[in-house]
Amino acid sequence: MSQYYVYIHLEKYLAEWLLHQFGQNGQIRFPRGSAENDILEYSLTTQPADIPVPLKSPDSLAIEIPYFKTKDPRYYNFLPPRAKKTLERTIYIRFRIELWNELHTFDSLSHNLSDLIWTFMEKHEISDDPKSWETIRQMYFRMRKTYQKKQQRNATTSKEEFNRKAQIAQ
Repeated sequence: MSQYYVYIHLEKYLAEWLLHQFGQNGQIRFPRGSAENDILEYSLTTQPADIPVPLKSPDSLAIEIPYFKTKDPRYYNFLPPRAKKTLERTIYIRFRIELWNELHTFDSLSHNLSDLIWTFMEKHEISDDPKSWETIRQMYFRMRKTYQKKQQRNATTSKEEFNRKAQIAQ
């Protein structure tokens, strides 16, 4: 276990989800081989002399910097701003994938979506906050709408392909 950390800022629901997924004692430790760990290994640099060492603020999450074969966290413990954004985006994408995988199955069975979102939040220890619920609901609706458009497009393409082949066969 390293004693070096980088600090990131996430939306409340995302921070709570991440702590539930990868947290220990209020700090995040990503598993070896994860995309997040790969971003850290690739992006960590030595602390620039002209930039002060970042300190933990009340609204930031501490991400543990693991020991890498090629980068010792005693020296490589600075994550540049664009790398932080990349890490935050990767966490957001991981959340969306999990949300989709868990809710899509039930949604197709015509369950009450409001209850499903509250259940998802409870399962992942996201606080019962109406703002978080609404954010997650909107996120899921947008994903579902995109999926339905794609399904519709594929169905139309398949139907057109079938009709074309039927005409050729005649």
